[in-house]
Amino acid sequence: MAAVAERLGVTHQSLYGWVQDRDELIDLVSDRLIRRLEITVPADPAEWRDSLRSYANGLRRLAEEMRGFASAGLGRFRTTEGFVQVNDDVLHVLTGVGFEPALAQRIYDTLNTSLLGWIAREEALGEERSQLATPSSRGGQRSGRAPLVATSELRAPADERFEFLVHTFLAGLPDPPRRHTVPQPEDVVELRDALVAPLGQGRE
Repeated sequence: MAAVAERLGVTHQSLYGWVQDRDELIDLVSDRLIRRLEITVPADPAEWRDSLRSYANGLRRLAEEMRGFASAGLGRFRTTEGFVQVNDDVLHVLTGVGFEPALAQRIYDTLNTSLLGWIAREEALGEERSQLATPSSRGGQRSGRAPLVATSELRAPADERFEFLVHTFLAGLPDPPRRHTVPQPEDVVELRDALVAPLGQGRE
């Protein structure tokens, strides 16, 4: 808060005339950011996973622009207008293809936790990633298979690892239940007509 006050050229105490505390300030900034996400409704209901993939990529780009967004989002449930709107938009996509609202909400919440957790971990590693991926200058390369596999994964491109996360999550989701469609009038066959025709053919 002191840093924000200094940036704005006001006293530290004067900020509390606008926001209650640091958490509210972060909520307001996060709300402004989340409004930039656009949730695409699939033209083909079968492509609903593509809508979630687009959302995942958008959230990642947004979080990378504002360091700390992901870690702050993990520990706080936000009900500001922007977050509520995004929640509703994603649920609109999922319920629109047949998911029950409760399951749609669970899918959205679980996806967010997975995405924000991955992004927060990337931020936490930061410069340590390159150090962890390099053999120690003091002890040399550790023996054993696990460290070799672990360092190899650390060297893997972030885009590749993120795509694996999103693909695995989406592949593990169930398909929405099939909807019962009402037949069109031209598709309805009268039971009487279906029985009479064969009987009449048999008499000829």
